[in-house]
Amino acid sequence: MREHRPRIVFRIAMVVAVVTLVAVGDSSCGSSSRSAGAPTTGRLTLKPCTVQGVHARCGTFVVLENRLKPDGRTIGLRVVVLPALFKPAAHDAVTYLAGGPGDAVTDETADLNNELIDLNAHHDVLLVDQRGTGSNAYYCADQTTTITPFSSNAELRNHTLGCLRAFGGDVNQYGTRAAMDDLDAVRTALGYRQLDVIGSSYGATAAQVYLKLHPSSVRTLILLAGTAIDVPTFARWAVNAQRALDQVAAICDSQPPCGKTFPNWERQFGELVRAWNAHPVHTRSGAIMTGDQLAGIVHAMLLDAQKATSIPLVVSRAARGDYAPLNQQGTGDLSWTGLQLMAWSIWCNEPWTGLDAKPPWGTEFDSYTATKIAQFRRACTFFPKRAEPDSLWTFSASSTVPVLAVEGGADPQDPPTNLSTLKRHFPDSRIVILPYIGHEFNSGGCVDAMMSHVIDRATTKGLNTTLCNSAILVPQITLSG
Repeated sequence: MREHRPRIVFRIAMVVAVVTLVAVGDSSCGSSSRSAGAPTTGRLTLKPCTVQGVHARCGTFVVLENRLKPDGRTIGLRVVVLPALFKPAAHDAVTYLAGGPGDAVTDETADLNNELIDLNAHHDVLLVDQRGTGSNAYYCADQTTTITPFSSNAELRNHTLGCLRAFGGDVNQYGTRAAMDDLDAVRTALGYRQLDVIGSSYGATAAQVYLKLHPSSVRTLILLAGTAIDVPTFARWAVNAQRALDQVAAICDSQPPCGKTFPNWERQFGELVRAWNAHPVHTRSGAIMTGDQLAGIVHAMLLDAQKATSIPLVVSRAARGDYAPLNQQGTGDLSWTGLQLMAWSIWCNEPWTGLDAKPPWGTEFDSYTATKIAQFRRACTFFPKRAEPDSLWTFSASSTVPVLAVEGGADPQDPPTNLSTLKRHFPDSRIVILPYIGHEFNSGGCVDAMMSHVIDRATTKGLNTTLCNSAILVPQITLSG
């Protein structure tokens, strides 16, 4: 899933956002409720607040759960604004869209206050919790802790339907489209002419949807560890992971101590995946691991460049029956807890997820990827379906919006190849590749400087794409631990 934050439009009928605006202080949070009457429109009133030690202005923006039902449920969206440090502030605000799907961006206020400090100098930074996240998040009971947590499809169906009944709302209103309409309603309410939109991971997907739905509202677009909305994630999941693993192998080969200490680790990885799928092993007391679970752990390590350097050690030790380094890496992404309903609504319905992808892909990650897809499909079988227009999930034919994409060169999930057609659709665009970096990287420092260039000038022309070069070193493979 695109749950990590980097440290990493077609035409539809225009919908007028109907909102109730409630002013709140620092303790404000969103909520879902049944509307006592039709909400009224107006401006959002913000009040001084402190969020994670950061002085800001806060409010709650109330939207209809279903904009076609004016007397229906409402959702309170938490809004945090970091005012520009210097006056006069620009008429456009910088907004940041969090990853997941499922992360609440206001939970990242302190980090973003530091990482976007250059942008915050002359721009307000607007943070709006996506509907279904933060205080609006609704989770099913935590039962999905293994690959097959339910004994039968009937048990899974009953669990899912019971969760939806307890929620009581219309879960199909918690997709990316509705959330991006919410964001534009907040923009209008606060009087910003346009937004400079920064999206990371899934947030980069949401940012592209916002551009498609509200093209005149976007001044610049920045994608961090993102994938084009017309590239289904799981269709390239295994291939991208293998490419990232091969990069680790190439680094190991370039460092004689690594090649000497772990001469066959990549071959051993494939052998372990197949052997453990045939006969799962006890890696510690009470824990049985399959080959797919091992591949999931390695995939999770590849997301973080620091952890990726330990993969040869982990695999080589495991091949000798020493599971201590492996057990230190957690359980991987096949042992996840139940997602919040908003995330399920997105994963089960939106084409970018690629849940119709099928093997073979010709990699050591094939079986793991197929198992992961099957996990989602099984749960989605009993989840409400939502029609998604195909025209939404494509790049615009051509757009004048400047686009900067910053990608980890070793990202196993959203690598630069997932944005290969960007220039064709956005003539004023640049892709900056951070070598050896995975899905997670700090969006401050040199990356912030590049983002500031694009936002200040509203173009990628003249951008110095080498600003991060001196900060990125060839990682040293871990030899012991």
